[in-house]
Amino acid sequence: MKPHPTATNLAALLAELARADVEFIVVGGAAAVLHGVPVITKDLDIVHRRTPENVARLLDVLTRLDATFRYDLAERSLRPTAELLGGHGQLNLSTSLGPLDPLCQLEDGLGYDDCWPTPKWSRTRARACG
Repeated sequence: MKPHPTATNLAALLAELARADVEFIVVGGAAAVLHGVPVITKDLDIVHRRTPENVARLLDVLTRLDATFRYDLAERSLRPTAELLGGHGQLNLSTSLGPLDPLCQLEDGLGYDDCWPTPKWSRTRARACG
């Protein structure tokens, strides 16, 4: 089996997620890159919607991309599960398109539904999630 790349193919990974209709928000260094900030990032951080349907779509993409956890000292090739993707933590994954970190929620407890723009969008929420 071919080893996974250590840097993310950002365009290809975003295309895979979009093609599968995964609901997600790009955060972290990749969000800065997409906004034109001259920084380098090696992974894609996303906050995904944790509905059962969306978790299933995300898990399908991760399965097709041979996703495994990056930091398993026993080198067991552990795979993400729907339960983990529906939880509250951060998953550090390696995929055939490079590193992907699905964040179930940000460190302050904000999830997809807290950060996605709504008609009631506020500056406070924009600063917290942006």
